Amino acid sequence: MPLFLYRDDPARLLKAYKTAKRPSLAPFFTELLAEQILSRWPGRPIVPVPPRAEKIRRHEWDQVEEIARRLERKGFRLFRMLQRNRGREQKSLDKKNRSLNAKESYTLKTGMVDKAEGLSLLLLDDICTTGSTIEACAQLLLGAGASRVAAIVIAAD
Repeated sequence: MPLFLYRDDPARLLKAYKTAKRPSLAPFFTELLAEQILSRWPGRPIVPVPPRAEKIRRHEWDQVEEIARRLERKGFRLFRMLQRNRGREQKSLDKKNRSLNAKESYTLKTGMVDKAEGLSLLLLDDICTTGSTIEACAQLLLGAGASRVAAIVIAAD
């Protein structure tokens, strides 16, 4: 579920947050996400989607993890169960190749298989374009025994 469509002001805000290194926007996004999570998925553990290591090096921070830490401080349960493997940047690929790349790009962290068993989980990401990343991560969690996986993103294209 997106908070916004990735257009106009929301797109400008997200670009400022992600690429102009504006962590001052994190509290704004955190509050909006917290409100929706509490109303739609109260008590559900949140699983942040990890970025590529190259993205963290380029931007010097993990925008999704910044929000995840803020949600955690508000009392939300966070399960950092996923890891990102080396892979190509999703936005440089077409829809078919995004799906293939996403399936190869994510794995469960060592020792996390048992953590998903029987749980309803909520994936957290910043932008959803084709849904390939969300789908790949959800399939991993379901394969590890999660009973349900929903997703919330700041914006969807």
